[in-house]
Amino acid sequence: MQKQEEYTIPEMVDEVRAGKMQRRQFIKRLTLMGVSATGVGAIVAAAASRQFATKSVPQANLQDAVDHMQRHDQHLANQSQGNLDQLQNDYAENAVVEDSLYSHPFVGHAAIMARKSAGMAAIPGLKISVTNRIVHGNQLTVEWVASGSHTGDYPGLSATGHSFSIPGVTVVVRHHGKIVRESLYYDMAEVRRQLRLS
Repeated sequence: MQKQEEYTIPEMVDEVRAGKMQRRQFIKRLTLMGVSATGVGAIVAAAASRQFATKSVPQANLQDAVDHMQRHDQHLANQSQGNLDQLQNDYAENAVVEDSLYSHPFVGHAAIMARKSAGMAAIPGLKISVTNRIVHGNQLTVEWVASGSHTGDYPGLSATGHSFSIPGVTVVVRHHGKIVRESLYYDMAEVRRQLRLS
């Protein structure tokens, strides 16, 4: 039972996908961690949509929850300013980023920065409004609403020119102050509906 309390959200998603945790139990744990109903919905929808080929990351305890929040504030500032050099420095060399849009994770600085660059080009002026943040051990769970206009091509999504506003959740796991795993959960069916792709 003790190990279950130490699970990160991405590890629980992996357990649900592998059939080792019931969906009801998963939702209950997310709720107990303080994730809102909207956040739970985004994570559950993303978990049901496809399997990531993930690698586990080392468990560690972050010394101070405030430090985790401050690092995230700086990360968001660098992202909104398009500061890729500072963003790259925020990730561990072999960090893993999972995104609901893709069936495979991005591993390492080059892959992660290529993904970030493509996103910034496809959706210039993307606004991310944080609605809730929870620190649980070495994991920061961030609920957000992303809005913008899809004006540029994005790998797998040609430019539509349509605006969108979607809720989602990002789970950031840090080790020695660096992001080692970042998982973005949102409902791709809703994205496709708003961009009029389906």
